[in-house]
Amino acid sequence: MIYAEEREQVAYFMRRLYRQGLTTTSGGNISCRVGDGCVAITASKLDKAELAASGVGVVELDGGGNLTPELGLSIETGMHLAIYRRRPDVQAIVHAHPVTASAFCAVRGVELDTTLTAEAYALLGRPAFIPYALMGTDDLATRAAAGMGDSVCLLLENHGVLAVGDTLLAAFDRLELLEVAARHTLIVRQLGGVSPLDATKIRELDHFVGRAQS
Repeated sequence: MIYAEEREQVAYFMRRLYRQGLTTTSGGNISCRVGDGCVAITASKLDKAELAASGVGVVELDGGGNLTPELGLSIETGMHLAIYRRRPDVQAIVHAHPVTASAFCAVRGVELDTTLTAEAYALLGRPAFIPYALMGTDDLATRAAAGMGDSVCLLLENHGVLAVGDTLLAAFDRLELLEVAARHTLIVRQLGGVSPLDATKIRELDHFVGRAQS
């Protein structure tokens, strides 16, 4: 099996995503760059809770040719490929539908606040919001890739969330932390007396992680 080790890692993180309650049996997709100009990505219509390496396909980055024709590639393969083409620094992508974070993709005028904890802001920065487009379409792929800028997390309107990283672990960590930040946002709005990081602390964190100031 080509790229067996990398495909097993993709499958492992998908199983972990499901165990953490961050996606459903049929929802979400994970990918990473492999070899010379290829991407390993979860196949469609398979049980995410039991996904094996054999359920992870391989597709060419530029031509989009499926090197594993026995598998139907994820409906969002085009979005993953578009992001990889736009962002050479991105090595892995995790897309899922965690309950709380996804709720913020369907509420107008309420921001998912990543400035409530230093960890969230340091690792996530400010998520980019991507206007709605039908899932699995070229329109969504184009909007996501063009609209993300240098963000590492995306909120896809009326859809779900996406995180990128230089490793699968980094992308997974960011998506998991985005869900935690969403829960924090919801809780503090109920508690009242919100005390987010102020501008000085944000500048300090930007400098700490080597990020251009927002």
